[in-house]
Amino acid sequence: MQPLYTTNLLINGREWFPVKRIYVIEDLCNGCRLCETFCSSLPQGVFSGQPERICVIKVPGEEKDIPLVHCDGRCVRSIFDDGRPTCVGLCPTGSLYYAEHKTAVEARHLYEAARKEHSIFKFIAPWKWPFPWRRPGEEKARSPMDELV
Repeated sequence: MQPLYTTNLLINGREWFPVKRIYVIEDLCNGCRLCETFCSSLPQGVFSGQPERICVIKVPGEEKDIPLVHCDGRCVRSIFDDGRPTCVGLCPTGSLYYAEHKTAVEARHLYEAARKEHSIFKFIAPWKWPFPWRRPGEEKARSPMDELV
């Protein structure tokens, strides 16, 4: 089990514990509803069709889907052993991201910079792309394992 905090922060004289949570990059959601479907199945092991802690809504009049997350990321029964919530691991585009705030902000900056240089990242997040790609400001491509190629 992963700890809920990594270091203590002192803010305005109060001690805070940074926690991981699920962040959403709305532009990347393709409306597949894998997150919603699997989340609904985890408590009883049966797809219930009733939204549990995540619900994907269609924006009226637009071709846009938005995942609404009411979850701290601690799955009832995750199907992954690395601490990722099921919905995050199954999201095919990387629209859902599980991290502490600072890491999520860094990932969002990477995503915004990457999508300006590579059009593929308008449809999939860099952390979901399985092939080498050139990071913004770099001369050579890197593999998903961050090795120069």
